[in-house]
Amino acid sequence: MKWELTQPSMGDMVRVQLGGIYHYGIYVSDDEVIQFGLAPNARRDIPDTEIAVLASDIDMFLAGGFLEVGVAERKERKKHRSPKETVKIARSRIGERGYHILYNNCEHFAYECLTGEKYSSQTESVRKLFQSMPVLDVYIAQIPADIIVGEVSPKPRRDEISACSCERVKREKYCAWKLLEYGLQRSLGKKLADMEITKSENGKWTSPHVEFSLSHSHDAVCVAISRKPVGVDIELMQSKINTERFCERILNDGETEEYQRLTDGKLEFLLEKWSQKESLFKLSGEKCFIPKEHDTQTGRMISRTLTVAGQKYILSVASDTPERLRVYEDIKLI
Repeated sequence: MKWELTQPSMGDMVRVQLGGIYHYGIYVSDDEVIQFGLAPNARRDIPDTEIAVLASDIDMFLAGGFLEVGVAERKERKKHRSPKETVKIARSRIGERGYHILYNNCEHFAYECLTGEKYSSQTESVRKLFQSMPVLDVYIAQIPADIIVGEVSPKPRRDEISACSCERVKREKYCAWKLLEYGLQRSLGKKLADMEITKSENGKWTSPHVEFSLSHSHDAVCVAISRKPVGVDIELMQSKINTERFCERILNDGETEEYQRLTDGKLEFLLEKWSQKESLFKLSGEKCFIPKEHDTQTGRMISRTLTVAGQKYILSVASDTPERLRVYEDIKLI
């Protein structure tokens, strides 16, 4: 395929260069270019799960760039559908989702409409862009009641799970690891077996290829995946704690003053602070957890309540890029 700065015709594959990569679509008219999501600089904060095949006018497609038209060489023309068929197929896919920057992007879509086969000429460029993008993905799942604890890798993690005397904790640790496996594939397109995961002297599981954090509580497990250090914690919103003793144990002076100003919601406040401090501790990578030494008023915290299996939990995430947070709930573990 050659690319020329020329006037497109119906059914042509078109592209526009934006930064170091290209955005692709199928041209119908100046009022209709069908593409898998808008150009990256036009969609910005839309999560991948919300990106869909859509039609826009030519100006929105270009997003300030210059239009290039694909011109097939003679040997390629046999593989190409007719313009009407190409447009018909492209239109039939409007609303389709499942975008992935590496495996199912706008170029894959355009080539598939034109030829019937997925193809991306810029896989390496896209991979480099993908690997440079900040990621802060959190996955949450309910622990299935009928889950059977199976084999996991690496062996040290398998041994750690097997050594648990408490069946509930064993199930939690197993499910957290299976959720990590799922999250690595979905967020980074990576297999857990390729991550060289080991356990540090501080008892934390680490990898030279990715930053991650694990947490589990009662019927819920969660995993945070990032390219920068991250800490995550999930806690069941329970009432069986002595609030005054808990306050003395975990709050620093500033947090204590904030707590004492409250007339209600003190229990929720304490549970949120505990969860935040747990996530900050995991972010720091320290060996000993001293709650009062972790200040929750740093601007690196995100907390929210959510429901898992009919029960309320508090989720806290500590990161230097909290604005990148994406939360995926109700992941099904098999």
